[in-house]
Amino acid sequence: MNRALRFVLRHRRLLASFAAGWAVFFALAAVTAEPEGQRVLVAARDLDSGMTVRAADLSAAKVPSEVLPDHPAAAMRDVVGRTTSGAIRRGEVLTDRRTIAAGPLDGYGPARVLAVVRVSDPSVLALLRPGDTVDVVAVAGEQKPKATLIARGAAVVTIPKQESSFADGAPVGLAVTSPVALRLAERALDARLAVVATRPS
Repeated sequence: MNRALRFVLRHRRLLASFAAGWAVFFALAAVTAEPEGQRVLVAARDLDSGMTVRAADLSAAKVPSEVLPDHPAAAMRDVVGRTTSGAIRRGEVLTDRRTIAAGPLDGYGPARVLAVVRVSDPSVLALLRPGDTVDVVAVAGEQKPKATLIARGAAVVTIPKQESSFADGAPVGLAVTSPVALRLAERALDARLAVVATRPS
């Protein structure tokens, strides 16, 4: 029996304890190791569309790069004070498109202008939130009213902050292209415009 084998047999209990200790150490290290990824801001709770984001609404999380969306927010200053462009679930990563700045058209693209449509139905107005997507139809004719689609997929940017008493309807701001804005203005002269929500908040 060689010297190495005699040493192992003589100290087998000590060596077994030492091996077990190292096994526990490596297991704990694997469990407590911080996952790889990028540290970003996520919603700390469910956020409604049209809300002003506060610091208390956010938390930091490390998200694997392979599942990270483009342009994630990493600093509070990138998000706090901005308005949610749609409903956000708890744990969702905040990006440059999930919130909009004080400028109403920020984030909707350089080719968008702000067009105003007056909504006369209070029940429809109550359902709208900034970030919703709507279609706009023109309803004309007295004996046989006919509805014509004149804008599809317009983003709601602004709504009245309180119930409006406007006799001709409450103003709702939509982000549309210049040609669509022109059609809306033209049809508002000879027809009643109505909005149909296609993506509720």
